[in-house]
Formats: sequence, C-alpha cells, structure tokens
Amino acid sequence: ESYRESVRVTFSGAKMISPERLIMTLERWLKEIEMGIIRAHTIISNANGDNGTSAITPTYFAYTITEWRETGFFSDTGRALVDAIAMSLVPFPLFLEGPMRMMKTASSSKQALEIYKNVKTSSLRDENLSMYTISANLSGLSQYMGSVMALAQGWHGNQSVSLQMSYKYYLELIRNKLYDVFFDEMTEGGMLPFMDPDIYGRSPIECSSFIASSAFHDPSVQGRGFMGRLSGSTPEFLSMWVLMFIGPKPFSIDERTNALSLSLIPALPKWLFGSSNQISFKLFGSINVTYRFEDGGGIRNLFDESPKRYLITRKDGSSISVKNGVIPDNPAREIRNQVLVDAIDADF
Repeated sequence: ESYRESVRVTFSGAKMISPERLIMTLERWLKEIEMGIIRAHTIISNANGDNGTSAITPTYFAYTITEWRETGFFSDTGRALVDAIAMSLVPFPLFLEGPMRMMKTASSSKQALEIYKNVKTSSLRDENLSMYTISANLSGLSQYMGSVMALAQGWHGNQSVSLQMSYKYYLELIRNKLYDVFFDEMTEGGMLPFMDPDIYGRSPIECSSFIASSAFHDPSVQGRGFMGRLSGSTPEFLSMWVLMFIGPKPFSIDERTNALSLSLIPALPKWLFGSSNQISFKLFGSINVTYRFEDGGGIRNLFDESPKRYLITRKDGSSISVKNGVIPDNPAREIRNQVLVDAIDADF
C-alpha cells in the first residue's frame, strides 16, 4: 500500500506528461487498435474464401518465419541462433471468444445482430445440439498450439461446448437488446434448464465446465456435461438473470440534486408469465417484486418497457403508490436499504 501510494501520481516527480499529449497518444493507440481489428477481419475472412464478408472476429494467429539470418551464436544444444527478417501470418480456425468480445464492444444492436447471424452460420455452430463450440475444427494444427491439441476433438477445449464461453456470448445478446434471438437460443436448448436432462446427464440446474459436442467420436457422450474443472458459467447466468428481471441500470443519481431514483425495466418474454398474468422474483434476496399486467391489457413481451405504476408495501403494512415508471428518492432509498420494504407490485 505504501508503494502504491508513492507511485499513485508519478514515479519520480521529475517529468510529467501533459494532458494534451496524453490524450493525443491514447487517440493514436486507439486508432491503431481499430485498424488492427479491420486487418484481422480481412485476413480471416479471406482465409475463409468469402472476400471479407463473414466479419467474424478472429481470436488467435500464428506466425511462420520465412526469412532469417544467422547471428553466429549457438544454443546450449548446438543449434544456430537466428534473427527473423520476415514472417508470414497463419490464421487459426475460429474461436467463440473473438466474436463474443467483438459483440461486447458493438456500437449498436444492428452491428451485434450481424455478428450473431455470421456466427450462427459459421463452423462454431453445433446444429445437432443447437449450441456453440468453443472453437472450430482444430484438426491438422501444430502441437505447438498448446495443450488443447492433446485433447480429443469435441472434448474440453478442443471444439467442445464451453458453458461459460457460451454464456458469455448469450449475455452479450441480451446486453445488446437482441431479445428475440436471446430467448430463441435459450429455449432451443442452448441454456439450462432447457437442455434435455437425459442427454445432458446432470441436473438441469447444475452447470458444467464443458459439454461434449457433436464432434466427439462417441455418439453416446455427445451433449453430456462434464466437470473437468470449476465452471465460471454461474456468474454469467446471474448477469443474464439480472438483465431479464431488473434491467441494466436500476438505480441512478440526479447530477443536479443528488436524488436517488429506481426504475425496473425487465426483458421478459410473455411465455414466462403463464396463465397467472404475473411473475415474481426476489430483489436483493428479501423484497418480493411482482410484475403484473393490467386488466384488459393482455399478456405481451416486456422488452424495454417501464411500469405504469408501482405499489410499494412496507413491513409495517403501510404502502406508497408511485404513478409512473420511476420510483423517487425517499422510497428508492428505502428499497435500497432493504430494511423497511416488504414487497413491490409493478403494473404494466
């Protein structure tokens, strides 16, 4: 902590970079990164033979030294040491992490949808399982690629279905407001608990670290979940749950008045409501929140729609009625503090 404090602003104090120069440097770096992304798209698309139309972000590249010169020095085993003069780029097959991260930085829902469409028709899609594999076919690649090449195809990190990486990808769908395709992927079996438990081989509420894909040589194992290591899919699932039931930014602060406000903006398909015309969840694990449709309004998808009114019930039996989609400062603070509030009814 003492060291961090001593270098928090400057290391020596002898030289400082002006804010103007720092901004200029960062802008140049960002421009170089953006140009690199364009080059990467072009290279991998040309390797796919589609002249740049697939636009699926590559994740990894390799380089082969094509020209070199000897240095006159030798290694401990007697081999000549060289300096590389020229290299050629070797594109690797697609990995799901590339387009997932590209979608994370998508500038619009339209751009995210284009990424999704390209991925769905790519070699990352396992049509038999209606899922996405962590990589495309890695057959024929060098063992220098790493330990993944020691694994059977369709197993663990070699063209299997990584539940965490798939969930990261699905999370970006709902973050980019691609609600229809998000819930289609969910109900077609891409997410728990919509997988067939007889094929999955585990409880449909238990995550796996990977699922053997259709590329695995044993058909009886394809679609089965395994725990090769701890799975990080649970926090991704919880992030999706929060966006579905609560929204991306429930609390906000008015910069002028510092007043706190709360707005619940769910992303819920109508089929989740069932015949009761309502659905409930626990906010902060203690406040029962119920979304209801007004009489005569009919069940519909709740996508980016604020409630028309709230009824906030305290634990002492008193209540507060809010006749718009934003809960103001005082009741919002009571909800955030969790102590006084028992339930919230939101009417749409």
